[in-house]
Amino acid sequence: MFVRYHLIYYAIFSLLLVISEYVHPIFALVLAIYVIFMILRVGWKSLIICVILAVPLLRTISTPSIPRELHGYVVAKGTNNIVIKTDVGKIKVYTEKSFRYLDEITFTSEALEIRPSQNDNGFDESHYLKGAHIIGKVAMKKLLRSQHHFSFANVIEDHLSQNKTMRSYQRLFLLGMKDEEIKEDYASMTSLSIVHMFALSGMHIAILYSLLSQAFGLILPKNQAKWAAKIAIGFYVWSIPYNISLHRAFGVLILNDVLKKKFNSLDTLSMLVIGHLIYNPYVFYSTSFVFSYFVYLMVILTARYKYNTVLIYMSSLPLVMSMNYQVNILSFLLADLLMPFVEGFYVLTLGATVFSILKLPLSLMLYIFGNLLRMTQALSRFLSFQKPTLLFIGLYYYAFLMILYHLDDAHSIKKYILFLTSLLIAFHIYSIYKPYSEVGMVNVGQGDCSYIRLPWNEGNFLIDTGGNRHYDVATYNVIPFLRSKGIDHLDTVYISHGDFDHCGALDSLKLHYPVKKVIKTYQKPKTIGPMTIRFLKRTKTFGNENDDCQVQYVTLHGLHYLFTGDISAEAESNLVDHYKTLDVDVLKVAHHGSRYSSSVKFFEMVSPKIAFIGVGKNNFYGHPGDIVIKRLNERGVYILRTDQDGNFCIRDYVFMSGHYVFKHSH
Repeated sequence: MFVRYHLIYYAIFSLLLVISEYVHPIFALVLAIYVIFMILRVGWKSLIICVILAVPLLRTISTPSIPRELHGYVVAKGTNNIVIKTDVGKIKVYTEKSFRYLDEITFTSEALEIRPSQNDNGFDESHYLKGAHIIGKVAMKKLLRSQHHFSFANVIEDHLSQNKTMRSYQRLFLLGMKDEEIKEDYASMTSLSIVHMFALSGMHIAILYSLLSQAFGLILPKNQAKWAAKIAIGFYVWSIPYNISLHRAFGVLILNDVLKKKFNSLDTLSMLVIGHLIYNPYVFYSTSFVFSYFVYLMVILTARYKYNTVLIYMSSLPLVMSMNYQVNILSFLLADLLMPFVEGFYVLTLGATVFSILKLPLSLMLYIFGNLLRMTQALSRFLSFQKPTLLFIGLYYYAFLMILYHLDDAHSIKKYILFLTSLLIAFHIYSIYKPYSEVGMVNVGQGDCSYIRLPWNEGNFLIDTGGNRHYDVATYNVIPFLRSKGIDHLDTVYISHGDFDHCGALDSLKLHYPVKKVIKTYQKPKTIGPMTIRFLKRTKTFGNENDDCQVQYVTLHGLHYLFTGDISAEAESNLVDHYKTLDVDVLKVAHHGSRYSSSVKFFEMVSPKIAFIGVGKNNFYGHPGDIVIKRLNERGVYILRTDQDGNFCIRDYVFMSGHYVFKHSH
């Protein structure tokens, strides 16, 4: 039979098909090679299944228009938003009003723009929403009608503790919801790579199933008790907000039991993968989907080995690196050491929902856990990595699979372990100690954020941080970009002036990222490795932030860069009068290309070859001005702008001559 025991091949085919369709056509080549392998391994009949699967997986997915008046049921809740299920699909709704799960509401709305990723590896809202099967987002304008409906999730929530922290952990463990109360704890757990132990998953289903089986076993025969437990878990899983890991775990629990005589564990897992992809081909954008299914696959493949927890941890490293750009050295030990604690934590959380007397020991456990978390965070040491390349991922998993294949051969396994260790060390060193310098701009929307990276980790610098009053530019844009490039700290952040679009993200940046020094005032010329940075003077004070801002002149590897902040034509004229001539190869165009800057007189003094413009797409100010672009084009200046090119940089290799322009986002 070409299906039984072979469903894993069709699951991999399905993944490659949707990735080649929705991510990049280059994967179509991988898919073609894989199909040939599958035909040789399974047989020509496998093509029949592939064609059948391709029809629903490649169906046209249209996004329906969202009417102004909406009616639906609340299926998820956030801090300042809800998700409602309507006739046209699921919609994310931003509102300050409070609703409960399964509330039926009717309201008028205003469509909101879905924000794509502005940076390499930054948060991509469009991918996030697609992965969650959400078709759009709106702001609630006026609530017309609201009606409560019975929900088991609301019954659970009504029985939670009144203590805010305890309630938040109960909501996390029992309903899969995280809120602002434990935001910092959740961030710490994420950085320590133990957050999966607190997110509803297979581990919690296994504990719940064991407890319910024993409870029902007191009044029912063993087999009936197990099925009663499964029915109860099914009711629970389908009565709370949708959770991929929970549905995967429940599906595995049922299918492994029902189909155990005809299909193995890999087959049942593959059925669930294929089913998820057919329901929503974009689900591979969901980190929950990737982690849940991949880790369970590793659990199956390593189940017979003594040290399977080590192997599972090793298998997940590239995934952790792709999302966090760093690995906590203690994370493996933490997972093993905390497992009994978390299991007890979960059981107490369950019990405290029913028996009030258990809230006291749960409170004590929360106190202990809070201190453990802070202590572990203080003791932790992280290895930074840039975003893993396809070459690194390929070599890593080749070595890992060879370790699995030769696990019973002590001699062969040593060389693959040595290769894997060497690969990790080499990639870590390469991530931090790059043999080239980079000078470029980070796309922060309507704002400025320039970065300088010196070779061999001699220095990392920002000139301005950007800022947006509606979201945190540092955590959504700047930090993900820096980490994805292997930059693990900033030596200095230079702030040109106090406008929010130049320095608004500074406080958050300092809070969430290592910053050694911040400079906001005039400094004497300084040489750092191959770079010289010099602050240009003006002969008078203008009395406004823009014209009095700091202007930096940077020389690096034979190129001269001028960062002009937001100066106007008047301040430019003063620079021309004072310096007469200035050798500039790359100009950070003043004030985002405003027509009130970038005068002809100034361009004649600096005569740049390349222009950087930090500007938001379709911005309110109309930046950059047409006249500025015209002046640059007339002089043959090569223009790079963040609204069109995303992140970009000029790169100079230590052992190569010439300068290379890179547009990271394209």
